Amino acid sequence: MKILEIENLSKSYDGKKFALKDCSFSLEAGNICAVVGESGSGKSTLLRLISGLERPNSGFIKIEGKTVSDDNQIIPPQERNTGFVFQDYALFPHLTVEQNIAFGLKNNKKERVRELLELIKMEGYENSYPSQLSGGQEQRVAIARTLALKPNLLLLDEPFSNLDSNLKTELRQEIRQIVKQIGMSMIFITHDLLDAIDISDEIIFLKEGEMLQHSSISEFSNNIQSEEVRNIISDLKSNANRILEMVN
Repeated sequence: MKILEIENLSKSYDGKKFALKDCSFSLEAGNICAVVGESGSGKSTLLRLISGLERPNSGFIKIEGKTVSDDNQIIPPQERNTGFVFQDYALFPHLTVEQNIAFGLKNNKKERVRELLELIKMEGYENSYPSQLSGGQEQRVAIARTLALKPNLLLLDEPFSNLDSNLKTELRQEIRQIVKQIGMSMIFITHDLLDAIDISDEIIFLKEGEMLQHSSISEFSNNIQSEEVRNIISDLKSNANRILEMVN
């Protein structure tokens, strides 16, 4: 079953240059997809279009088989059953962890918060404030707050960019475990290919608004469809080799 279907999606902010052009792909339910590209490649635009925070110039988006965006209609973000975790986490600084997670919930707040604190392994932090948390803990609370509303598609904006390398590796695996444990689908954007390789099932490469490749992680290195993607992988290998030479 496809959780997300996108066809010929395009977005221009000035009517001249396309931030995203003729993007088409689908995502299988339960999969994690990484969208990889440099700044200005269209990653954030794609995420905002899926969530409903931006309106496309053309193309359509379906979520769970329901059209949420086409030439005739735009379904608002709150009716798309998606959850968006922003790069800066956007936690309320004056609210505790418990209050942040419960924000937006109408029923069974205590029970739902308890379930989510257990899921993100932060039992005992209910009364802590965001300023008292590490970057990784803030990220987990932001995810828990989004999961509280039970979306079927989770969207993460550069979830690992503000973390040091050791914490980044740990958090990547924690997020994958959480998403897989509850059977959710997820798309996250990153400029770091290692993020994608480490936890995603599928990978999309974007450059200057155009999709270079979409394939499974297990297949992408053996089925490189463009010179640009080949160069990205070549640079990654070169950097890794230089590091190995330095430590040997």
